[in-house]
Amino acid sequence: MRLFEFEDPLVTQIVTVTDQLKTDLENENIDFDWDVDTLLKYFDRYGITLGVDDLYKMIQKPPLNSIIADIQGEKVVFKGQESTSLPQPNSSPEDSKKTVAAMAKKALKK
Repeated sequence: MRLFEFEDPLVTQIVTVTDQLKTDLENENIDFDWDVDTLLKYFDRYGITLGVDDLYKMIQKPPLNSIIADIQGEKVVFKGQESTSLPQPNSSPEDSKKTVAAMAKKALKK
């Protein structure tokens, strides 16, 4: 679909800014450590004013769902970043061993 096919200029702007965000991430011009406010400011810098509720709705649909995997609390999780989650602070070494053992067992079944 070409940009001129969109009737709403706001949709065209959102697609353009989303593409710019994707390019910035791929070229490592920006880091992955973003919160919701940082993402809203990024869109605002390009003339798109969004609310938090708007953002939550938008990440469920294209084009943002191709870049953003989830929003966890205030943290924005980009695609490719979700597999690098940090271990839970309350987990014990025994829990970690059990998790690794379960993952290995599951991998052997495949």
